[in-house]
Amino acid sequence: MSRTLDSAVLALVRLLRAGFLFLLIGSYMVTTARATEADYVYKVAPGDTLIRLSAQLLVTPDDWPRLARHNRLSNPNYLVPGSDLRIPLAMLKFTPVTLTVLHVEGDVKVVRPSQTASTALSLGGTLGEGAQVITGKNGYATLKLRDDSLVRVQSASQVLVVRMRTYAGADMLESVFRVINGRVESLVQKVRPGAYPSRQDIHTPLATMGVRGTEFRVTMDEQNKEARGEVLAGAVAVAGAGASSAEKRLNAGFGSVVDSAMRVSEPVALLAAPYVSRLPKLQERTLLRFPLGQPQGAKSYRAQLARDATFNSVLAEIVSVSPELRFTNIDDGNYFLRVRALDANRLEGRDATHAFTLKARPEPPLISTPAPKGKVRANAVEFTWAENTEAATYHLQLAQDAAFKTIRFEDKSVKGGQTTVASLPLGQYFWRVASLRRDGDRGPYGDVASFVLMAPPASPEPPQVGDGDVQFRWLGEPGQKFDFQLASDSKFSQIMLTRTLDLPAIGVPRPKPGTYFMRYRATDADGFVGPYSSAQTFSVIEYGCISDADSPSIAVVRPAVTWSRCGFTAPVR
Repeated sequence: MSRTLDSAVLALVRLLRAGFLFLLIGSYMVTTARATEADYVYKVAPGDTLIRLSAQLLVTPDDWPRLARHNRLSNPNYLVPGSDLRIPLAMLKFTPVTLTVLHVEGDVKVVRPSQTASTALSLGGTLGEGAQVITGKNGYATLKLRDDSLVRVQSASQVLVVRMRTYAGADMLESVFRVINGRVESLVQKVRPGAYPSRQDIHTPLATMGVRGTEFRVTMDEQNKEARGEVLAGAVAVAGAGASSAEKRLNAGFGSVVDSAMRVSEPVALLAAPYVSRLPKLQERTLLRFPLGQPQGAKSYRAQLARDATFNSVLAEIVSVSPELRFTNIDDGNYFLRVRALDANRLEGRDATHAFTLKARPEPPLISTPAPKGKVRANAVEFTWAENTEAATYHLQLAQDAAFKTIRFEDKSVKGGQTTVASLPLGQYFWRVASLRRDGDRGPYGDVASFVLMAPPASPEPPQVGDGDVQFRWLGEPGQKFDFQLASDSKFSQIMLTRTLDLPAIGVPRPKPGTYFMRYRATDADGFVGPYSSAQTFSVIEYGCISDADSPSIAVVRPAVTWSRCGFTAPVR
């Protein structure tokens, strides 16, 4: 019996020695293997035992045999100090935590686990596991985690908070989000000195993306039945959800597409950022325009406007196939534009940002006269425009150059929608108008219009009287046509004769005795119709005359001109 016992003890010692060697080999294999996404790695300290650690860290302390199998420990009673003990997160004790709603813009709702209906997501509120964030077409939400990581839920998206928890004995925050539809942007905090990194997973119906301190985007595109991921900093591990394809690593500057069969594409280099350095710093119209420089391979563009440079507070977004971006319905203020190009795979490229100021109000009035590129034949120029309901007064500027470096006239307090400016030298002018509120706040100038100021129509020469007609002549320019009118009243309401002429002259039959009025206007070769000349009057008087027996006499009078015949002088009119 004693020999049998001694033999058993000796065999046990040999087994223990062999087991210890196996333990060392097994430990080496675990520490050099690739870490699984669902394990927490604990560094074994002197004096640690599997049973004591299980009681301290596991939800069910009696699960220590399972933990031993997971780590392939041949001797669960002995842990090598300094080695790694891998503990599945599902086995660890945890404490549910919440995240904070940092920014809300537009239509954003939340459905909490205890609710059946959605409610508005409130700024500063908290969300826990099971909460679902739903954004409308122009809705955005930025969620802040306890480690200061950010998840930005983009417009038209549906995102579920699957897990949000800390684990006992581990300086670690785990966050898991499921993008049911739409897009999220994630900015995970980098590893802090002396702390285990936070882990974050983004799930979609087609793929899982796991990160450790990085910046990336995830899109679940229901319409095209694909998931897309783009990495801007750090690295992301991408795997098809339930697919047999191997996991792929995405480094910064690369993206990948997961198709409806849950196959992960090879990494694709992201497009370069669009060229924005020449975009205007000041926008002065309610329709904002941003013409972009196109990176090679760009098929379309995604652009966002935000109040902050971090784009936590996005207020507008467009996707445009044109490199000229257009936004409207934006209030005056300081903003940031962020734009990226999309390639043929719909992967979104590097970001370009541009800071600008919008000052478009009060809007300038719509100008009426003088017409753009028009002509004015007058001694004084009348300017008219539509009145803006926000404006108390208007600021009119006239210059001889389109850049308004040479101002010829300026009135900063015009009331109403018109004013007249006299005594301007002949020549080309440029003009513009701005609106001012009662408090003096001036909006931008309207579009610049030009006109040419020309001499008014010359007065006709004295008419030449014949026996049966009266000849009228005036000065004209090459290529002009003329409208001539003869009337019996000064208002030309009773017109006796109207003619369109190719030459600045006309002969009309001598009318019966009376007082008459004539005027003309010129149409230039370019189609510009000038004003009528000032009305000229003449009289036909019937009386006897030796030298012109039995024929009526005609007296024609113009200002400062007297014409007489047969010894009769007509009065000057």
